[in-house]
Amino acid sequence: MFSFLDHTLTRSAAFILGLMLVIPWNINGLLTHGLLLFFASCFLTFALLPSVVKLAKKIGAMDYPDARRVHLLPTPRIGGLAVIIAVNATLLFNFDYSLAFKGVVISALIVGLLSFWDDLKELSASIKLLGQFLALAVLIYCDVVIQFAPDTWWGDILEYGLTAFWIIGITNAFNFLDGINGLAAALATTTCLLMGMLAWHTGQTYMLFLCLAVAGGAAGFLPDNARYQTQARSFLGDVGSTYLGWVMAAVAVMGDWSDSGALQAYSAPLLIFSVMIFDMIYTTIARVSRGDVHNLKEWIEYVGKDHLHHRLMALGCNQAQAVLLVVSFSVLMGLAALALVKGVAMTVWLLLAQAIVFYLVLSFFMLNINKDE
Repeated sequence: MFSFLDHTLTRSAAFILGLMLVIPWNINGLLTHGLLLFFASCFLTFALLPSVVKLAKKIGAMDYPDARRVHLLPTPRIGGLAVIIAVNATLLFNFDYSLAFKGVVISALIVGLLSFWDDLKELSASIKLLGQFLALAVLIYCDVVIQFAPDTWWGDILEYGLTAFWIIGITNAFNFLDGINGLAAALATTTCLLMGMLAWHTGQTYMLFLCLAVAGGAAGFLPDNARYQTQARSFLGDVGSTYLGWVMAAVAVMGDWSDSGALQAYSAPLLIFSVMIFDMIYTTIARVSRGDVHNLKEWIEYVGKDHLHHRLMALGCNQAQAVLLVVSFSVLMGLAALALVKGVAMTVWLLLAQAIVFYLVLSFFMLNINKDE
């Protein structure tokens, strides 16, 4: 099924097309320009993946099967490196960098490089957290901060604290969902496309282009990872999932998601990221109640088969069906976000209430699975 995609000529053609599309084109149409960036990043990721796979095998960056994993054969685990190279090549040639933009790009690279080293040497939780706080300092220095409090010293502390909570929380929540073939890359593609639509809806041209470039990088990884009849060619690894999670979380902070009021502006990204937020909250509560984790270090290092996709598979879904369902949940919430961004307060509250009811019902099914086990 994948023989054509794996052919050297196909990869070479994708590389040439990617390089051609990376060149800044004088395009007037917003969506046309954005689609060029999407496919440039997509083709480059697809073309670079075999080289990253060879590198992984050479340096021993392999993920070996065990009781906590669903794959059966050793698999390269630094495939996300191809995504990072492709996305940054696309961004480098097509954007005028504002200070905030520089903060997102540089901080994401710091996190990506740290996670690459983690994929090789398995760093401790404290070192990973230290690196993430260093990257967070870069973001804050570049004024990528959630703004809601009075312009006072204690207001700044509140904003910095909430920004740290959001960025690090979403990054790790997305990393937690990288558990079965195709899920993280598909969810990143979906999330970035939804955020791109939101940027288009709110007149943020460069934010639209940025989201489409990142979405393209994630989509380009799918042909080698979303394989269900054969072994995945590579996993994103922490280098890929942490990088993508960080970029998405930072873009959500950098963007101005509504001109109708703060309620709409903050509710829209919350809904788009709600699948990740739900999974993180549910698994955290479940693990603490079971006594599996007792502190932040154990929470970060814990690996188990109790995430949303695992529960869906316990209901009888195969990997492909679980991925499709999780992505569908994300699309459902994303469409609600697009609807509320220009809506009145009552519309926002009703759509948020709808999301809460949806996740309560989902929790009911997950709790019943826990009882059966």
